[in-house]
Amino acid sequence: MRRLVPLVVALLVAIAVRAEPGVDWSQAETVTVVMVDDRFVPDRLHLQHGMPYLLRLENTGNDLHEFSAPEFFADVVARDPGALANGGTEVVLQPGTGVDLYIMPIKAGVYRLTCADHDWDGMVGEIEVE
Repeated sequence: MRRLVPLVVALLVAIAVRAEPGVDWSQAETVTVVMVDDRFVPDRLHLQHGMPYLLRLENTGNDLHEFSAPEFFADVVARDPGALANGGTEVVLQPGTGVDLYIMPIKAGVYRLTCADHDWDGMVGEIEVE
């Protein structure tokens, strides 16, 4: 049990750092992505590093969809990291639901976006951070 305490403390510190309280979320620019059966609209996002965003995700399809971008989410600050699923790698949405996620990209790069259940059918995209 004593060996677990340092691991739990380290995990809580990592989550707190990732949530960075110094970000002015009131300045967030809204970017909306709609998930329909089997595509993202739009399927290419262009963001600036160091700028806060309100990522508004909506699933208007008939199936469950994921906004899965593990490398991207590893390089962002999230206001509420608990909104991310599967170890902070994606957002999962049931049909007819939506979620608002405040993020700030901290590193430039080009990131792959997929729906893990429908990438085989072309539900893929790209997130470019300048």
